[in-house]
Amino acid sequence: MLTRRFALALSAAATTLLTLSACGDDGQTTDDRKSTRAVSSAPAESKQPSAAASSAKPATPAELMPAYRIAYGMSSSPMCSHVAWDDPGCGEDLTAAGELAGAMAESVKRDFPDGQYTDVEDSAGQVVKAVNTVRKLGCYDMGSTPPKTDSAKLRELCPSMSTIASLAWLNFETAVSDW
Repeated sequence: MLTRRFALALSAAATTLLTLSACGDDGQTTDDRKSTRAVSSAPAESKQPSAAASSAKPATPAELMPAYRIAYGMSSSPMCSHVAWDDPGCGEDLTAAGELAGAMAESVKRDFPDGQYTDVEDSAGQVVKAVNTVRKLGCYDMGSTPPKTDSAKLRELCPSMSTIASLAWLNFETAVSDW
């Protein structure tokens, strides 16, 4: 319980800090970093790492996380609040985070039906929801159609929504590492 409170307090502090630090005097983002993460073109189901066939006991989420990170190309947490709202590299990072979290949730649900890792499953679901929200808005070149929202509004909204997705990712990482 204390860990969850700490994570929530840290999330709130990070959101405030990231929101305040992301804007310069003119309201533009202060850093135009581009993603350097390589994106695999393999379908999601083929990326999903499998537990060792010889093992009678399935791997825990903490044991699986390194393999999932490799499979989905996640070397670090997706942080997009300092990039332009239409930066495709950030969209690729968020997409990979959402796919990894979704695959991990499916694996946990399948391998541990007794609910032993429900906090991992729940936090993974939050990552997926947050990434899907960013996608629906059309941020970071993630949507299949151009966004319907005015680009001036998206310039402000996308970094905030990606911060929420990034914080959901950090919460997910914490839930996985707690086991």
